[in-house]
Amino acid sequence: MNYTRLSLFLFGFISFLNIQLYAQVEENHFDYMDLFDLQMVSNPEISPDGSTIIYERHQFDVMTDRRLVNLWQISFDGMDHYPITSGTKNHGNVTWSPQGDKFAFTSNQDGSNQLYVYWIKSKTTAALTNFTESPGSISWSPDGSQLLFSKFVKESSKAVKPGIPAPPSGAQWEKEADVIDKAVYRRDGGGYVQDGYSHLFIISAEGGTARQLTSGPHQYGSPSWAPDGEHILYTVNKSENAELDPNNEQIFQQNITTRKVEQLTNERGPFNSPKISPDGKYIAYTGFKDKFVGYQLTQLYLMNRDNKQVEVLSNNFTQDISSITWSKDSKSIYFRYDEEGNSKVGKIDLNGNVSLVAENLGSASIGRPYGGGSYSVSDKGNIAFSHVTTSTPSELAVMSRKSNSQPKRLTNLNENLLKSKKIGKVEEFWVDSSVDGFKVQGWIITPPNFDPSKKYPMILEIHGGPYTNYGSRFSPELQFMASRGYVVVYTNPRGSTSYGDGFAAYINHNYPSEDYNDLMDATEHVVDQGYVDDNNLFITGGSGGGVLTAWSIGKTDRFKAAVVAKPVINWYSFVLTADGSPFFSKYWFKDKPWESPEDYLKFSPISLVGNVKTPTMLLTGQEDYRTPMSETEQYYSALKLQGIDAVMVRIAGSGHGIAGKPSNLFRKVGYITNWFEKYKD
Repeated sequence: MNYTRLSLFLFGFISFLNIQLYAQVEENHFDYMDLFDLQMVSNPEISPDGSTIIYERHQFDVMTDRRLVNLWQISFDGMDHYPITSGTKNHGNVTWSPQGDKFAFTSNQDGSNQLYVYWIKSKTTAALTNFTESPGSISWSPDGSQLLFSKFVKESSKAVKPGIPAPPSGAQWEKEADVIDKAVYRRDGGGYVQDGYSHLFIISAEGGTARQLTSGPHQYGSPSWAPDGEHILYTVNKSENAELDPNNEQIFQQNITTRKVEQLTNERGPFNSPKISPDGKYIAYTGFKDKFVGYQLTQLYLMNRDNKQVEVLSNNFTQDISSITWSKDSKSIYFRYDEEGNSKVGKIDLNGNVSLVAENLGSASIGRPYGGGSYSVSDKGNIAFSHVTTSTPSELAVMSRKSNSQPKRLTNLNENLLKSKKIGKVEEFWVDSSVDGFKVQGWIITPPNFDPSKKYPMILEIHGGPYTNYGSRFSPELQFMASRGYVVVYTNPRGSTSYGDGFAAYINHNYPSEDYNDLMDATEHVVDQGYVDDNNLFITGGSGGGVLTAWSIGKTDRFKAAVVAKPVINWYSFVLTADGSPFFSKYWFKDKPWESPEDYLKFSPISLVGNVKTPTMLLTGQEDYRTPMSETEQYYSALKLQGIDAVMVRIAGSGHGIAGKPSNLFRKVGYITNWFEKYKD
């Protein structure tokens, strides 16, 4: 058989389907090229006095197929709105000085990513660094005179040398071999890992030479200043072999003058994001006492700096806590959390009492409707945050410090676009589990111009993670599917976060399991609404959603066709080839693969491949190191051996995050919906 001709035929056939299906989308429906007109808000940073906000404005360049990020300034009342930067570069990581007279940020405007400072009064910018590696985790000293930051520092490899003769002059020998001696030798999105470590530095706000504060073969992170300006906090895992013993970050304090270091936490971590209260009395940080399972509730800890006594401040709070910020009066702590698929800002006092501050946070994502978003708090309690709904991408919103304040949206960047385009409406639903007392939350996107008296094909779209959540958030990816005439259903089956630790932890050492039943319960609920064609049900999902898609078609023939995106098919091979093998083998399973191979096979979709009768497309990024291509290849070959109609799509220039480039997001949706069109009655 001429495989080249066959592959060209398949590519041409699918491309033809893309053209045909693209033409079927009505002109006023939200479609692929509309993505380049979207603008989204992210990472707003409010000045200490609460009067001014700097935020990131994200959009995509149709000519370069990449994300562009610029900085904009706006006053808290919505006036004085103008750009700080413009053009086709990326600017971000804004951090205000404590005095509010300037802010630091990173930018690649002059080539590589560097650290800059912008002075508010003069509206001038200066580059502080000229590094070969990008700075990050920026933090101002209390007096605004210095900046603390992290940066990767290369080290020479200690790997074995070959000891071979040099080539003769003019000879053309093959290039040197890559020699790897790390347990984690590649990272998805970053490629093969360089030799070196992340270290901490300080630099004057007026520029000059940066001074390195940390050393040794360790990864340092989460740096922050103490109010005295003489001490810093950071996290580091100093386990004897941290590569093979991940998830054990501890908190340290260091005097920047004497270099004296004190370890503040001692129990098995991980502990992260340490922040000292403005009055200097307490240290707040997040983490959990490790039980070596996949999901563990991230809690908020409070340490007394005098006696080092520690308490779990969030003991009565059942959601994961992140992004902590002290109030100026040191009496409470702001934090971000997800609850029932909604990203929120909460506030907890030193007695553990929690109150809601803001909700409907969202990120500048063009992919699926995952949780996210960011917020910032001024000294007087004014809040700025990125706000999203099911019908609008992330915009800038604010709330005043008044207790009865309502959110006010300051930007409406997509008003004209969304007025001219029809998008699918999103409806929330809940269904009782057929397994136990759990209630499962989901959402239905109906096509534009939806008529409930008609019958529509349905796509069940499953989230990854698995320890994450979908929610009431605008999703271009799923809207593209709805624009092609599909009812799109997405849910949070057990294992999802934002419903308490019992719901998420159910799948610890038990994945996939009854999460499959939750998905089927949601499917039947939507079919019962009367507007879904029961003979045209389709299923897809990526990453953990790819796992559950492959698992589902091994359990049921209910679906006409499936697209299994970037999946794990064989847990044994996954643990030994993924970019986090020490973590996955230690936390997602009780034993190493060769110690209990039956446990790995028990939860592997490959074990059910003999049952599959559903036509299946496999879709994975060529550079995916999280769920490597070898997982896709195994399942593809197994399906072919079973005589199942199967196609393997390998997305060029993509790692695990296929939506990183607009064109690859288009390809993903196009291949998925065209595969379903092929099998639709």
